[in-house]
Amino acid sequence: MMRVERRVGKLAEVIYRPPMSLEQLSAFVADVRAAVQRAATPLAFVCDWRAVDRFEPTFADTIVWTMRRDNANVLANGVLVAQDNVFLYEQVAQVLREAKKPERQVFRSRRELATFLDGYLSPEERTRRDEFLDDNER
Repeated sequence: MMRVERRVGKLAEVIYRPPMSLEQLSAFVADVRAAVQRAATPLAFVCDWRAVDRFEPTFADTIVWTMRRDNANVLANGVLVAQDNVFLYEQVAQVLREAKKPERQVFRSRRELATFLDGYLSPEERTRRDEFLDDNER
């Protein structure tokens, strides 16, 4: 399952819980693109990928392609992976480098993710980001 949702302002929340088929990934990509294109201003994304072990190469390529197409409409993107998952951290770091937007970064620490996104978010959006991460921590 992968889901994108906007509840407050320009904050877009992305959760990924495996497994996921290529068809589901295609539907998710369409949802993200629609959210980005509908937004009146660029979005700031918080992505919770702590439950992901690794991405299949096809998935990684699709994510890079999608990110590149929407770079102009993305203010920032913070991706949180499990602290002990070095493989996924490196894989996502590579995906984000290939997306070619320095405002997209991967983190293993929730505190570092929050610090990174704080400059892009209003107080209400920061509160919602924290609620989103709390809800998905369980």
